[in-house]
Amino acid sequence: MKKLKPKKKGGAGEIEKTVEEKPTKDPQSAVAPKETKISLRKTHSDEGVSEGLVAGWTNKLQFVGLTKTFFREVRMELKKVTWPTRKETLAATAMVIILSVVVAFFLGILDVALAKMVGSIMGR
Repeated sequence: MKKLKPKKKGGAGEIEKTVEEKPTKDPQSAVAPKETKISLRKTHSDEGVSEGLVAGWTNKLQFVGLTKTFFREVRMELKKVTWPTRKETLAATAMVIILSVVVAFFLGILDVALAKMVGSIMGR
């Protein structure tokens, strides 16, 4: 019989896994085969509630540390960005506005034309 006890970090108990091995069914073997049984049971240790509180604080501190690291790395990446000049930004903005007006005008004309066609077909 094997007993495996994986250790849990920050937990209040351990999980015990019991496995009884089943030998091969050999006709020449004198030993009768055993049944395989797997059971999982949680055993409570004598560690107090304080360990759970410490683990909770540790997780919160890790979260804060990871958040700080993330923003530090974001800042470093933003320094690597090649930002457009004011002139390039104004030119791109003007192009977007002009194309938006042209497309709106085209769709308006198309809408009026289709409305007249549908009206003439429907007899209005």
